[in-house]
Amino acid sequence: MRGSEGTNFLPGDYKMRKIIFLALLALILLLPYAAFSEEKEDSDWDGFKFKLKDLNGDEQTQKDVFAEGDLFLVDFWASWCKPCNMYLPHLAKMVEEYGDRGFKVVIFVVDDAGSIANAKATLKAKDYPFTILFDPGADVQRDLGVKRIPTTVLFDPTGKELWRHVGFSSGDEDEVRKKIEENLPKESSEESEDEDSD
Repeated sequence: MRGSEGTNFLPGDYKMRKIIFLALLALILLLPYAAFSEEKEDSDWDGFKFKLKDLNGDEQTQKDVFAEGDLFLVDFWASWCKPCNMYLPHLAKMVEEYGDRGFKVVIFVVDDAGSIANAKATLKAKDYPFTILFDPGADVQRDLGVKRIPTTVLFDPTGKELWRHVGFSSGDEDEVRKKIEENLPKESSEESEDEDSD
């Protein structure tokens, strides 16, 4: 077949152009999906969101705090709350016990402007092995529907709530420890053998 000005146009050329056009169209349509998938891989956390300051005054987001770990215990604390202050030493022991298995504790401090200086001084003096974040507006507390403090909430690495416990009195630490053990990944046989040999 001969087109205008003597240009040759073969049937195979049409098929090839059609294939190239369809391939480019498919690529254009798939680009947004690929970008979305890459964005989802950046952070698996799909729970609550925040931007708060830690004990050192550095700003932290949920992506920073929940980036690594297998089980997260979130607790709401205030310096004036007696049960809250009774609870923290127990949580510190739990971090010592389960921390090497991916267990992390995140404390949201809900002291307002009138007592926040006291809260900071108290927490700095204790040097707890937690991530401590200051939420004077209690925004995270509201987002999670927490009515009373302390309230303990366990989350998996994606932000799915696994269990919740309201309040704290002597003996509650045993129930919390039981729930941690139920939700942490099981220890491998190699790890158990290593511990037995120590």
